[in-house]
Amino acid sequence: MRHMGVNKDAAKDQRAGSFIGYLSMIGPVDGISEAQYEGAQAYLKLRNAYLRAIKSPDAIYDMDDGGGVPDPEAYEDWCKRTTERYDDVRRAIQETQNYSRENLWAALQLVIVEDKRLHQMIGPTRILCNALAKYFKCSVENRYAA
Repeated sequence: MRHMGVNKDAAKDQRAGSFIGYLSMIGPVDGISEAQYEGAQAYLKLRNAYLRAIKSPDAIYDMDDGGGVPDPEAYEDWCKRTTERYDDVRRAIQETQNYSRENLWAALQLVIVEDKRLHQMIGPTRILCNALAKYFKCSVENRYAA
């Protein structure tokens, strides 16, 4: 609680467990928007699926997100789709990096993947999360549409 600077009720929120979640909790003025947070979470989910597809020991293995199918052909197709999608999101990040002076790859690795509390990286993290939200089509307005 004291370390993150949140009150007791806010500390019970699941997002308070990570730096990117904390930035989402403090809002878009000082942190990031909800769409940016959802983009970062979608990237982490895709990254874990990619790590499982290449059989990395760093992956978190659960059977809920696919890739656990017993059919070898379906598993091979899933691996191919996941790898292609991961490559696409990395191209989208690089495209954004080409127009930004900030180091988006450092923000991706340090703030989003490694969950380090680097307040000096909030600017690049916002730019990166904008690119991720755009790629994953995360929008708060569309989420509640009927």
